[in-house]
Amino acid sequence: MESWLRDIRLGLRTLRKSPALTIISSIALMFGIGLTTMMFSIVYGALLRGLPFEDGERIVSVWRANTRNTNIDRQSLPIQDYVDVAAQQRVFAQFGAYTGGTMNVSGTERAERYAGTWITAQALEIPGILPALGRTFRPGEDSPGGAKVAIIGHAMWRDRFGSSPSVLGQTIRVNSEPYEIVGVMPEGFAYPENGELWLPLQTDPLATARGAGQFVNVVGKLNAGVTLDGASAELATIFGRLATEHPESNRDYTAYAMEFTRAFIGDEPTQLLYTMLGAVFFVLLIACSNVANLLLDRAAHRSKEVGVRSALGATRGQIVRIFLAEAFVLSMIGTVLGIVIAKVGIDAFTRAIVDTDPPFFLTFELYPPVLAFAIGVSFLAALLAGLIPAYQASRGDIAEILKDETRGASSLKIGKLSKGLVVFEIALSCGLLVAGGLMIKSVVKANSRDTGFAMETVFTARVGFPTGSADTVTQRAFWEQLPDRVAAIPGVQAMALASGLPSAEQGFGQDGVTIEGRVYNDGSEVGATRFGSVTPGFLETLEIPLRQGRAIDATDRPGALDVAVVNERFVREYFPDGEALGKRVRLGGIAPENQNPYLTIVGVIGDVMVGNPDDPRPPLLLRPFAQARSQFAYIAARTGTDPMTLTQPVREAVASLNPDIPIYWPMTLKQAAAQNLWFVRVFGTMFAIFGLVALFLASIGLYAVMSFAVSRRTREMGIRKALGATPGRVIRLVFSSGAWQLGIGMTIGMAMAAGISRLLTVILYDVQPLDPMVFGLVAFTLGASGALACLIPARRATRVDPSEAMRVE
Repeated sequence: MESWLRDIRLGLRTLRKSPALTIISSIALMFGIGLTTMMFSIVYGALLRGLPFEDGERIVSVWRANTRNTNIDRQSLPIQDYVDVAAQQRVFAQFGAYTGGTMNVSGTERAERYAGTWITAQALEIPGILPALGRTFRPGEDSPGGAKVAIIGHAMWRDRFGSSPSVLGQTIRVNSEPYEIVGVMPEGFAYPENGELWLPLQTDPLATARGAGQFVNVVGKLNAGVTLDGASAELATIFGRLATEHPESNRDYTAYAMEFTRAFIGDEPTQLLYTMLGAVFFVLLIACSNVANLLLDRAAHRSKEVGVRSALGATRGQIVRIFLAEAFVLSMIGTVLGIVIAKVGIDAFTRAIVDTDPPFFLTFELYPPVLAFAIGVSFLAALLAGLIPAYQASRGDIAEILKDETRGASSLKIGKLSKGLVVFEIALSCGLLVAGGLMIKSVVKANSRDTGFAMETVFTARVGFPTGSADTVTQRAFWEQLPDRVAAIPGVQAMALASGLPSAEQGFGQDGVTIEGRVYNDGSEVGATRFGSVTPGFLETLEIPLRQGRAIDATDRPGALDVAVVNERFVREYFPDGEALGKRVRLGGIAPENQNPYLTIVGVIGDVMVGNPDDPRPPLLLRPFAQARSQFAYIAARTGTDPMTLTQPVREAVASLNPDIPIYWPMTLKQAAAQNLWFVRVFGTMFAIFGLVALFLASIGLYAVMSFAVSRRTREMGIRKALGATPGRVIRLVFSSGAWQLGIGMTIGMAMAAGISRLLTVILYDVQPLDPMVFGLVAFTLGASGALACLIPARRATRVDPSEAMRVE
């Protein structure tokens, strides 16, 4: 240890004498270690940390899968299946169910919409977190007919009740029904689905036919020593028995357990995160290669020192240790600076996803495992950056080194090795640049896309009645009067209600569609369309062009002809001759039990973006809201001023019709549309940063090698000029060496980029993985950067004075 400390002190003194090398190496390692640590923190917080509860790794979710249809592999359980599994299972210490949703809360002040959970008593106790005030649910309260009690979250307690301890026993109205508050959960508790309000799940499994009632999410805490595979095996056995006992509903189903967090993250985001972690390791490798090249250059300049040390008795291990100590010092500097970079990046990422409603367990910090990872990466960087120059410096022949130094040369054979490292850097940076280029193009396309509707001055908010409530006369009156109330607000130029918003995830469903008079032999021949319902004024509010026929108007009421308006894509898909007006279509496919009415097409509108980025302008069918009324709707109102100034007037208009109904998710239509593509922007920006840093580091690496090569060939250049070599010939000589490295590196890198780009398909927006423009631009950019890195040393070589070069030692 003492010898290592001595070597580190020596390394510090030596590096102080070479400030340029120290600064460049520290910056390279700062980016490599910092970006790698940032990305690992994101992966750790999303995939590895798990739930922030004691024994959180034992908390799992239970899903059912269809054994005949592999596309149905993650379904909630029918309430009857849950009850049977709860009675028969032996692998879970605790076992419960819940359903999530939003709830209208009123009774103490204005109505508001909160995310909430209907949950069984045992499911709520699984995390082992006690309420800050009061109690959790008692046995029997989660049974049909149980008491109407509620547990509220810390934020609701603070904002709605002023953190008063007298909140216990107070009554609030949830979905227009009274509930007594019996508990307040501690700050930060949002299990299981970002809820702020918990009600007892009181579903009666006998109230409906098996498999036809409510579906519930199931969660359990494994007994100590039970694995996921063991739990899944028992669940499969139980479902095998249920299939025998209830073949009509359970014949084709099995069940399995999986990590609770994985169910929320999903397989494609998991693949993306690991892909990005692998990509950022490329940046680290480029940084390490850069430092290794600089230290190789330094080792060549210190070859005489190495020879003298060896002649005085220094062992090969001691020589290696000296160079590794320098690399270690550089990596420590890079780690300190890198942790700052990582912290800034983590905070920026957290801000970028805050509006996407991430799962409650997703928190990104420099947790101890992340800091341990950073330290481990720094040791790895020191080893990768220092081992090659240390090995090369220690393997030379003492006599040759001393003899060569008298001639101003070096016996260290580092030329091919140094060039090989540059080829490696260029190949990695090429792969990252292509990935970054694809993501930048995705972001540009997402930001500049033509949505087909107005966004800038349109206010939107959602409003609705409790899920499952009856379509009463009161509800019908509410939906009929609401458009007039909102339209009367000063500044509103046009307004409409709609079941969904274009370019948003919710509200527009997807279903099969058949054309009257056509013969369909099986379901595979049935087309598909997105569909929704709107009130008159929808086209005017969003400025969607009407191409043919008429828009939905006030005459389209219940009892009148069932009509629909379709978009141009719908016409192209299902009426190739262009004649759609007057034709009749039906939603729901060809099943005999399909009782949906045939709809007469009365209008054709322009294509608009709806929902899924993979097919941004799908076939679309719009029905009159009055003929297909739902319990939820979006309010869309266009104004000539800031749309968000309508928030309070719209809230008051809704409350004037029903004080128990709040508006929620108020935002501009532009904000609503942007939410659907947040992942393209966030991860696209990150990949772009990785690629630009890789380009910067690779360019520095190529410049360093070319500069080193020129400095080691000063004498040769002088002789060539003395023999008549022109400056152009000298430049071509230097360029030819760099061009070979650049060409080989780019060839390998392009092949690597083709593989990386395919892994990014899940987040590419309207861009092909092998986009020729991106590949060509990367080739040009990398080539230009490489040429510039070669040009500076080449021009320096032309200024070598032959007489001075002959005296170089």
